[in-house]
Amino acid sequence: IVKVVDAISETLARLEVPEQKRLEVALAVQEALANAVVHGCGNDPSKRVHCRMQSDPSGRIVITVTDPGPGFRPELLSDPKRRENLYAGHGRGVYLIRQLMDEVKFERNGNEIRMWKY
Repeated sequence: IVKVVDAISETLARLEVPEQKRLEVALAVQEALANAVVHGCGNDPSKRVHCRMQSDPSGRIVITVTDPGPGFRPELLSDPKRRENLYAGHGRGVYLIRQLMDEVKFERNGNEIRMWKY
């Protein structure tokens, strides 16, 4: 995960993306990759996660993370801001991604996430 996040951060720096945006993208990608490894691959090192970054001339960045898992329904996730979830040891990744990125979509039954930063 660290190598992928570092490579994306370095690419964004070369594209002269402002530091604040780079930090937000890096954390969102880290969360998406961690979810893919843990939930999509079940921590199985023989399974692969794919991550792709693209940008367009207007500076919009889209990062896609895909895992081989069965997927999930994001609308069924617990709200991490609810009182009973405040001290939970997990369950904040998707919430953080949505807060950090400008647009987030789950596709392929939830085992692919597309994240945009404008």
